[in-house]
Amino acid sequence: MKFSICSWTFGEKPIEDIIKFASKVGYDEIEVHAAVDAYDWNYLREKAKDENIDIRGLSGDAEWLQEETDMAHSDPKKRRLAVEYFKKQVEAAEIVQAEYIVVSPSAPGKAVPLGNGEEDWVWAIESIQELAPFAQTKGVDLIIEPLNRYESCILNNAKQAKAFVEEVAAPNVKTMLDTFHMNIEETNLTTPFVELGEALGHIHVADTNRRGLGRGRLPFDEVAEGIKQSGYNGTITVECLAPGPDPFEANKTEESMEWIYTYAEETLHKLHQFFK
Repeated sequence: MKFSICSWTFGEKPIEDIIKFASKVGYDEIEVHAAVDAYDWNYLREKAKDENIDIRGLSGDAEWLQEETDMAHSDPKKRRLAVEYFKKQVEAAEIVQAEYIVVSPSAPGKAVPLGNGEEDWVWAIESIQELAPFAQTKGVDLIIEPLNRYESCILNNAKQAKAFVEEVAAPNVKTMLDTFHMNIEETNLTTPFVELGEALGHIHVADTNRRGLGRGRLPFDEVAEGIKQSGYNGTITVECLAPGPDPFEANKTEESMEWIYTYAEETLHKLHQFFK
């Protein structure tokens, strides 16, 4: 098992500092936010090598109300823009030799569909089916993430995510589970990992309050049992947030942001305890 951490959760901290910190405290990998124009991706690849840490994946860059990043938009022109932007993210992943991009088929934060629900599903499927072959030529997997009902109007749980991946029917499209979202949407924290089977391509972890493991009420022993039963042996990525207002914004007060470093170290320690 490998352990990673999301760079976006550090807010406006310099990416070089985040990479250095993650490597120093013992993370194997880092999941970099795929904000295409924010970085020199060749530089990031070399910086990660210098710090002896892998950029194995990217967190897809999309959010509501940025309509041009919504691959399930009702306007086909907006969907076209979104697919093209995600192709640029795939190209960034190729440069840093990342193996995957985490993708929400609708822009995160869009809790109300623009169609009748079924239409939104079809729009999302069609967009991912278009993006997947391009990503495959670059050696990049698309990891479809189900988000809780307050952040997504299309995929909220493991059952829906598996059905989505099966309908896309592309070899490089898988799904994932995030314990923060699972706590809201799943009735059980063990069986979803097993039921996803080979469709499970990635895992994000945070406690119920999105702080570090042990800082909320998540029974992580149940999560760990599900992961072990599933046979999953890939990467587990930490995605905690510092305390403060606006759950969609990583950057908090300077004092609050210091907690993200504590959560990162505490959670890595707990992961090592569960997956020795």
